Amino acid sequence: MFSPAIEESWWFAAPSRQSTGESTVCTASDLKLGGHTRELQMPKGDLMLHRRLAALPEIRGWMYFFRHVASTPILFVVGILLGAGIMQLVQINESSYYWPKPYVIEAAPKEVPAEYMKAAPLNNGCLLPNLEFPPGPQTFDACSFVIQSTDEIWNLRGDTEAAIDKYFHEGYLNAGSWGRRGVGKKAMKESIYGEMRAFPDIKIHITDCVCKGNDINGYKCAMPDVLTGTNTGPSTWGPATGRYARWTGMVESLVKKNPITGQWQYYAEWGTHDEWALLQQLGLDFYRIPHPPVNTEPLHDCSPLFAFFGNNGEPVINAQDQAEQVVMESMHNAGSLSAISSVADSSAVSPSLRATAQIGKMASSTR
Repeated sequence: MFSPAIEESWWFAAPSRQSTGESTVCTASDLKLGGHTRELQMPKGDLMLHRRLAALPEIRGWMYFFRHVASTPILFVVGILLGAGIMQLVQINESSYYWPKPYVIEAAPKEVPAEYMKAAPLNNGCLLPNLEFPPGPQTFDACSFVIQSTDEIWNLRGDTEAAIDKYFHEGYLNAGSWGRRGVGKKAMKESIYGEMRAFPDIKIHITDCVCKGNDINGYKCAMPDVLTGTNTGPSTWGPATGRYARWTGMVESLVKKNPITGQWQYYAEWGTHDEWALLQQLGLDFYRIPHPPVNTEPLHDCSPLFAFFGNNGEPVINAQDQAEQVVMESMHNAGSLSAISSVADSSAVSPSLRATAQIGKMASSTR
């Protein structure tokens, strides 16, 4: 109740609030006696205070909005941005740790380096006399055989095991990258199935083919290729990475007609593929991959991988691979880790065979 004798009147100093329509929420601090902002004189009389305040709109400013209305969404957005920034920094640090900057490559020289001229020369002309092919009928389409057999085994997703049994000889020699060797269909099946498990969508894209020889003694074939696949399964190099890869290579094959079955088959193959590029694409740690310290592939100066200078022009595999073929057959027939270890630790065998056994020993010991 206000006394009529009191000459002062109530003033409302508007707080820093924004009008919210019908709301009339107000605090005691919002009422002041006297003031200079948003002046509103209350009617005198004996009305209750809340009746007088009913005529006052609630006024709220921008500070209230940011403190009480927008604070939660703003903090949420800021949290997301900070999290994304931290993740980006972590990824950058990881990439810089695992993938350091490439080496700075010097510009190509403008002339033949003097150091090169001082090195010992090499003349491969001695190889030419051993590349002669005996005369004979050439009715067999060896390139068609190479392409069809490759598709049936690797690309068509048919009866792979039957295709391997059909196209590979029992004593088949498989000479691979890094000086590795394998002998027999069992070893070949393990190699093929392992590759298919590592890359279920693997495809071999044949880019060319050339064959030379005859129907009696067999054919020497060369096939460059490009392999593609996604590493969704464990491989001989390490665990699955889920990464897609593309790598190139070249395979030289000895294709000959089996005198017992009459089926044309692979008797031996020497293949080299850019497995370094493959491992780089997979992102595997090279130091954790079973691998000999050096490339143990033997040199064949003046002697081809195989030549047609046997009896009646029969193909003859080079002496080093012949010896390894015999040892590998006995080792695979034994099939035990002790047999593999004896070859891996022996100094009497060739470096390439010892390296193959060492890889097999390391792989067997980690299973």
